[in-house]
Amino acid sequence: MIQREAAEAPSPLVRIGDGSRLESAKLVNELDTVQVELVDETGTTPYLGTGARGMGDVLAAVNIARLEGEVVDAREIEPTEGELQVIKDRSRERSEHNRAIDEVLARRVAAGDLTVDEALAEHRDDGDGSAPPDDPDES
Repeated sequence: MIQREAAEAPSPLVRIGDGSRLESAKLVNELDTVQVELVDETGTTPYLGTGARGMGDVLAAVNIARLEGEVVDAREIEPTEGELQVIKDRSRERSEHNRAIDEVLARRVAAGDLTVDEALAEHRDDGDGSAPPDDPDES
């Protein structure tokens, strides 16, 4: 969607908050035909109290768009152990057999090479087309 909108603009500039390291790196790396600025998003999300769920993110996006950032062409991020564990946990939650993907696949998901579902399919096949074991602890 960003590419489509940028294609219609005379001098497009995309500003991306730096808060979600893995997601911002994926976006920066995918937007190779558009000028991108990486913005420090500290303090951009206002406290709105209860009942305004999601509106804080909308206002944060508006605030990020108004801040100047650092022009970047690419962003390489080495995922932390915690980020990899979150990806593995998410894969276990989505798995039909309560199996988590391994660290190699989690790194590929973190890099944006695979989605969690694609990583689960690779893990399920184990590269040889075999079916998953019946024992959910065997992962």
